Amino acid sequence: MSEKLVLKDVLKQEPGSAVVYLYEIEFTKGNFAYFHDGVDASLGNVTMLDYTDNSTTRTYTPLPIQMEGNNKTAATKMPQPTISFANVTSVFKTAVGSVDSEEMAGLKVIRRTTLRKYLKSEGDSNNPPIEYPREVYLIDSLKQRSKEALVFQLQAPFDLQGVMVPRRQVVPNLCPWIYQGASEHTENPEHARAKSGCSWHIESKYNPFYTNTLGNLNNEYTVYVNKDNEYLVPSSTSFTTYSSGAITINNFYKTTSTATRLNVDGTVTNSVSVNNYWQATANSSSPGTPSDTNVNFNRIRVYSAYSHGTSYFTFTNDKYNDYVTFTDNTSPSGAFTHNKTLLWKARKPSDNVPPAHGLFWERGDMCSKTLEGCGRRFGFDPISPTSNTSVGKDKFSTQVVIPFGGFPGAKNFS
Repeated sequence: MSEKLVLKDVLKQEPGSAVVYLYEIEFTKGNFAYFHDGVDASLGNVTMLDYTDNSTTRTYTPLPIQMEGNNKTAATKMPQPTISFANVTSVFKTAVGSVDSEEMAGLKVIRRTTLRKYLKSEGDSNNPPIEYPREVYLIDSLKQRSKEALVFQLQAPFDLQGVMVPRRQVVPNLCPWIYQGASEHTENPEHARAKSGCSWHIESKYNPFYTNTLGNLNNEYTVYVNKDNEYLVPSSTSFTTYSSGAITINNFYKTTSTATRLNVDGTVTNSVSVNNYWQATANSSSPGTPSDTNVNFNRIRVYSAYSHGTSYFTFTNDKYNDYVTFTDNTSPSGAFTHNKTLLWKARKPSDNVPPAHGLFWERGDMCSKTLEGCGRRFGFDPISPTSNTSVGKDKFSTQVVIPFGGFPGAKNFS
């Protein structure tokens, strides 16, 4: 309705009012400066324009400003206008601060066109406002900077340089895909990679990316890695008790400490003796005390098969919470395996609650969504290729190609 009113006025032989352009410039996300392109001949008489939009009145400051190249045509190409500001040291820089072209890229420029008689300063308070359709652009780049002017190149919101539709957001060093999303019940891992999402899956006990590089498909590995990028091994794994002395790379060690345990009956037990499990990351004669900050050691976890009636505990420091494996027999028909064994981590103490109960258990092998977490799975490099060990070398293979659904713009792990 408002567009029809302003169009009706403009089509009159004598509109009786001048066209006014109002500019809204986003200088930081969600923060706008308001200008109009009128400047009085007398430098001492600056005209501020007030315009009401849905009960909100904004004041537009005069500034030498011009938009060019915004004409729309029947051609398929979207207009790519420029907007020029007088490079004055008062109004514009006071409003937006220092002009950083990189920080302003992607911010909005809105031009509103109306007639002067519809301004609040002229006695009008129409709600909604009477105006032409708003023109909305995004700042693409700073095209020119001089003592006289600043010129920005603009783009339509869906016509940014190099962007194609559909698109996905790319975040450096962060995987965008749902963990195990494409292969939860897929018979063939090759087919899973041809679809979308993360194609990693535990249920096959098979690491196709690593074993293919070996040229040996007979060795199958059950690889568990938690969201802290720590390997998990069966509780039956042999560990050497460590107090001091030399260590050998990739060997397993354990130390003891104390922690506060939360019991099934709701009580708390202080100073409970707990084991800490480690994998050596280097050969060293004096590696120091194993810890999460000691580069000579990586923490690993242990798990056991779930047993109904056994008490499972949590701790105030959840790195000591119990991990278990549990075989789920409820997989749907046609799944890769009907007896899918998954890893679970205790969330609350329990003794008769099977894993998959969300209040007491959570998946223990969730991905960290980082390149390291992806590499420890797909770049899994077994300590001994002739055995079915479930822990890889500290340094995963960086030569393996990241599977489809991995990190945009990266081919190999690094």
